[in-house]
Amino acid sequence: MNIWVMHPFSIVALGIFVAGYSTARWDLVTRLYELAIFAWDHGVVARAAKGFAILTVFFALIILPFERLASREIDLHPRAAGGGISAREQLKRRGSF
Repeated sequence: MNIWVMHPFSIVALGIFVAGYSTARWDLVTRLYELAIFAWDHGVVARAAKGFAILTVFFALIILPFERLASREIDLHPRAAGGGISAREQLKRRGSF
């Protein structure tokens, strides 16, 4: 008995599956293409690029200087590892815990 011989019904089912799968994929590709054209026509791409540019400038002008300042302060005032006591220990010492 040859295991590679398929039943005629199996071949038909496989053909239907392949046809349906390829049709569904083609439908998704055409819808994505139509969506891209719609977005381009309505200025979505330009607005997204403008928003990305604004957020990049905000990050460069606001966030990066704070990060540089924080890095410099950390270098100037290093903390000794394990030198502090935990909040739980502080509460126990005060009698609040």
